[in-house]
Amino acid sequence: MVKKKVLIIENDQDIRHIVEFILEEQGFETLSTPEPQDLQEITTFKPDAILLDEFINSRPGHRLCLKIKQVESLKHIPVIILSTANDIELIASECQANDYISKPFDIEHIVEKVLRIVNPQSLAF
Repeated sequence: MVKKKVLIIENDQDIRHIVEFILEEQGFETLSTPEPQDLQEITTFKPDAILLDEFINSRPGHRLCLKIKQVESLKHIPVIILSTANDIELIASECQANDYISKPFDIEHIVEKVLRIVNPQSLAF
């Protein structure tokens, strides 16, 4: 069985490592970075989903989300925005993210959202 791939773009190293560990425990292949150098890094990894922090080092995550959604070869990849921002729902909507998770988050919640977004039929009842 081919593992689903999740790209984790998270500024906070501790959160990045925790999310990476949890998703790998769930059988995902992960790649994590505080900030991708360019979109080619995303294209090369070919993720099934992207967890994207709203506050990455040098720019807002929603700008990167918009760039991803404008590139033909990447726009199909579901993006989940992670943020402490109060208006995260609006930010996610405006940048065409597929979903959002408010920080602090519950580990089960993040696993459930990732599972739902990479394999929607697996949670059908």
